[in-house]
Amino acid sequence: MPLLPSVFHPFYGARPAGLALLCRRLSVLPGLVLFVCCLFLGGCLEGRLPEGVVATVNGEPIYLRTVQALLDGRSAALDTMQRPSLENMKRQYGDALGTLIIYALVNQELRSLQIPVTESAVESAVANVRADYGGEEELARFLAEESLDGNEWRLLMRDYLAMQSFEKRVLLPGIRISLDSVRGYYKRHETEFNLPETLDICLTSAVDRQAVDNFCASFASVGPVREEQTGELLLQCVEAGAAQLPNAWQKGLEKLAPGQCLPPRQEGDRWFGLALVRRNPAHVMSVAEAYPLIENILREREKEAAFAHWLTAALSRAQVRVNPDLVADLLSPVSTRAAGRNGTSGGSAAGVAPGGEGENENQTGQEEAEGLGAPAAERPGQGTSGEQGL
Repeated sequence: MPLLPSVFHPFYGARPAGLALLCRRLSVLPGLVLFVCCLFLGGCLEGRLPEGVVATVNGEPIYLRTVQALLDGRSAALDTMQRPSLENMKRQYGDALGTLIIYALVNQELRSLQIPVTESAVESAVANVRADYGGEEELARFLAEESLDGNEWRLLMRDYLAMQSFEKRVLLPGIRISLDSVRGYYKRHETEFNLPETLDICLTSAVDRQAVDNFCASFASVGPVREEQTGELLLQCVEAGAAQLPNAWQKGLEKLAPGQCLPPRQEGDRWFGLALVRRNPAHVMSVAEAYPLIENILREREKEAAFAHWLTAALSRAQVRVNPDLVADLLSPVSTRAAGRNGTSGGSAAGVAPGGEGENENQTGQEEAEGLGAPAAERPGQGTSGEQGL
């Protein structure tokens, strides 16, 4: 059932929206940014760091426990288990450290601009997540179940807010999207604005079939009601294409008129129903209709480029020390790591050894930065080479 798991998220134990958003945004690393940062960090690898410290950024430590907390948060966000191999663990720790190095640079930049994330902002964000869970005890229980340390989780929340603030107050003010660029994009991608028919539908679920039938009777007589979640009935109204719905429902929808319902279907111990609100016919979006969508796409591109430019400059100025035990995994792209496993490569990536500088690291890093194209809207933190400290 392609649509139901995302629509009926109360049935599937999804975590509240506030924490889910935080975990999701803290869980994604754009690979090109990571590679760029790895190259720049090549000359910053030094001797042993204090116990528990995996890296320092301009003297600020990043702790192993922070790296582990970020990894735990990613596992909680993805709800998946990866194959527990040594290579996977090394890669994950390296990616996590890279993310935390970027967080450190961003926080330092905000402090230098005298716009740091305040404690009140952190507490407000934590309070929103706490409310999502229904109270302090429920949130604490979730963190414990996912092996997330509460203090480290708050630090990650601060990093998330720092990335939001950096995007809003540093990157976006310098971005302007012209009408000509919007029109040019529309002309080059005109076929993408041919929209197929979509359906406004209301999906219902209840243990008792009578509750679904009662909703359908009410729907037919007075029209759709507001979304609700009660002990008897769960309801969510969405816009979707017919192809997104279960095959058994698609055929019935062909002859269904707005205001009518399909017969309820039972799955497991619940009954599911579908009510059709309206049909939205296929059409071609005009430039005016598509303008906000195109503007957002172009703004994201400009934002990615602006962040890559800033990151390149910040790394060139930064004094970053990384635990030498992590060198091989932080300073090599995935393809190089794979070659190394097959015995075809040795030493550090980019011609850099711990404590030494690669001849072409700045040039190569700049080339990668100029080609950066990974979306940044859903990524408050973007990875550099190194570990995270939570």
